Amino acid sequence: MLRHIVVGDNERVFLIRKRRFEDILAPGDYWIVGLGVELERHDIRQVMVHSQWTDFLVKNRWELVSRCFTVVETTDTQVAIVYFDDKVSRVVGPGSRALFWRGPVEVTYDVIDVQASPQAPALLVPALARLGARESHAAFALVDEGKRGLLYIDGRFIRELAPGSYAFWNAAGTPRVDILDLRLQTIEIGGQEILTRDKVTLRVNITANYQIVDPLAARSVVKDVCEHLYRTLQIAVRQTLGRRTLEEVLADKVSIDEAVAAEVRREMEGYGVRVGEISIKDIILPGDIRDILNQVVTAEKQAQANLIRRREETAATRSLLNTAKLMEDNPLLVRLKELETLERVADKVEKITVVDGLNGLLEGAVKISR
Repeated sequence: MLRHIVVGDNERVFLIRKRRFEDILAPGDYWIVGLGVELERHDIRQVMVHSQWTDFLVKNRWELVSRCFTVVETTDTQVAIVYFDDKVSRVVGPGSRALFWRGPVEVTYDVIDVQASPQAPALLVPALARLGARESHAAFALVDEGKRGLLYIDGRFIRELAPGSYAFWNAAGTPRVDILDLRLQTIEIGGQEILTRDKVTLRVNITANYQIVDPLAARSVVKDVCEHLYRTLQIAVRQTLGRRTLEEVLADKVSIDEAVAAEVRREMEGYGVRVGEISIKDIILPGDIRDILNQVVTAEKQAQANLIRRREETAATRSLLNTAKLMEDNPLLVRLKELETLERVADKVEKITVVDGLNGLLEGAVKISR
């Protein structure tokens, strides 16, 4: 049986006769004689070879493989970065073999021992990210400015990461990056009910500033440093306000006891956290206590107003007494006072009739007409 086969310029054909691999046909016209002939066509523009015969060819037809393919092979602790015309194209994972057609593009590759270098080179991170986590066999991490990353592989701490983009080979283990914020932060604790020394129940809101200065200690010494700071501040405020009366709390409501605050700061320093100002933001009184305090404040203000009023009345009376004594000893001053009074009266009327002279006017013989 005679069979005509045409192989295009961008094609290669695997020739299998009676289920045994025979040859790879290059571009051209072929006449194949015989029965049981199978053809497996490949588009070499796809570059990477996908066939069930690849392992057979590498083991049994190496002269043919070296002529037609570029072979990339890795061990269980290696990955290979494959370049097409000097551009990152794909990553061959550990324990794998890949064949690439010679001809369409120039295929080169770099083999990396992931045990010795678990982190991918920084220059390759953008290209690997473009391939994606699955195709690149890598895990990615981004550490923003003002933060730090802690790298763990298989649960073991490796090193601290500065701001930047990173990629780590999955074949090196199970990479994990914990990111901590090193900027100044604020924690608020709201609605804490506290019993004062004089048995008054208050609700307070607390605020504090803190900053992580040792990321490794903050992550390894305590499970959750923010939650631990939250609980520590709760206890500190209870210790402070529980020893004070309501009046003392209201008189100094902006800060907690300095000795207690210092103890909080010392404890948190052991966890890599620097605690700044700790203050009581709001104090919320029960309704009945608030009404009583309002009544007390109202009574105090009324008492102050009454005291001021009595002082003014006393001063006015003392001034009248001094004036009376002066007028008693000086008749001319009495006459001047009478004239001042007459002047004020005259400003309010249209006409004054005077009978019997000035003395009559001053002694009562005055007729005022409007």
